[in-house]
Amino acid sequence: MADLSVRSLNLMNPFIIASSPATHGVKAVLKSARTLPGAVAMRNFGHGGGGGTYNSTSGESMRAGGPATQTHALGTTIKDPFSSLAEFCEAVQTVRREMPADVRLWVSIGHAMDIVTNSNWQKDWSRQATELQRAGADALELHFNTPGVAAFGGNRLMDCYRVIQFATKLVKQVATIPVMVKLPVEGCDPLRAMEAAVSAGADAIGPSARWKAFVFDLDWRQTTAYPGGGYGGNQALPIICHAVAEARLSGGITTPIYAGGGVYSWDAAAKLIMAGSDAVQLGSLACCLGPGAVTDVIREFDAWMDRSGHPDLQSLRGEALQLFTMPDAAKKERQQRLGRAYHDAVVDPDKCSGCGHCVDACWYDSLSLVDGKAEKAPTCIGCGYCFQVCATGALRVDAGKVLASCDI
Repeated sequence: MADLSVRSLNLMNPFIIASSPATHGVKAVLKSARTLPGAVAMRNFGHGGGGGTYNSTSGESMRAGGPATQTHALGTTIKDPFSSLAEFCEAVQTVRREMPADVRLWVSIGHAMDIVTNSNWQKDWSRQATELQRAGADALELHFNTPGVAAFGGNRLMDCYRVIQFATKLVKQVATIPVMVKLPVEGCDPLRAMEAAVSAGADAIGPSARWKAFVFDLDWRQTTAYPGGGYGGNQALPIICHAVAEARLSGGITTPIYAGGGVYSWDAAAKLIMAGSDAVQLGSLACCLGPGAVTDVIREFDAWMDRSGHPDLQSLRGEALQLFTMPDAAKKERQQRLGRAYHDAVVDPDKCSGCGHCVDACWYDSLSLVDGKAEKAPTCIGCGYCFQVCATGALRVDAGKVLASCDI
């Protein structure tokens, strides 16, 4: 069995159920913790107003790895179940006592928009940090990835990087447990945001996908309750993977990363770790599909690790960064081999339907229809566009096999 532990974050596996309706209140946290993730990030005191979601196309599509977008907080909202910080701390004590001992309890403190709306936010955050670690939190999390947070209430002149740095330093001054900083990628330079948190002493950073967006159908009356909710989806995964890769490579960041965005399946989690993340946040998946989906992702990821022969997470972490760091000669060889394969492949007349899509996609006058069948001309340069539009397999190259045959 592969070792799924994340030593840098003291987690038994790399899955963190993100601060969300799935971690709002004692019952939600305990329900989520029963899936045995590495950690559960308990939603912060005073958040309020959270909850509800609008899935497109459906939760079933999300579960199956198909197209999925998720706009947050569009159904019935959830009122904060705690009337005071003391009551919240009692809940933290209850959760820590009753949840599985091996599951780490991260607790979010404050709220990013406090910086705009609460003149006493510095004092409040320091107090929360002090009281919550006494209550039994294993780590504290600063939550800066609220949609629009980089603009701080519309004030686009405010320097969000300095705010992140200042707030992280503030909490680190009173914290005796790890301080995790969940960061935005919207409206800012993600690398600068990560650097700001690291420079202030963050023990881990969590860049995660959540944007303000205007999601609606042509019949807009039947879609969202209101525009502009926090937006995510599986199409965010490559963006977050790149942000993590940039942090590890050009940014030189070695601080543990627990990234999130578009992780609706075990293979998406694997890709994020291969891009350089130490752990993975499960937000929309946990909220929209429930604990069963979280259990499935953990189980399927574990099984894949065994099948793929990876003995531990360290052997997987950052593996895909070789795509950036391979020698120039290797990059050129891969491109040339694929180009030659596209150039040399001929049309299979038995499979060609004569639809003409390949001719339409060719920019080099290298394809034509002859007696209702596509034919390639010597002028073909091997760009590959025609292969992408052939629906019948008449033009086919096993690109993966070609690339895998190259030495890196």
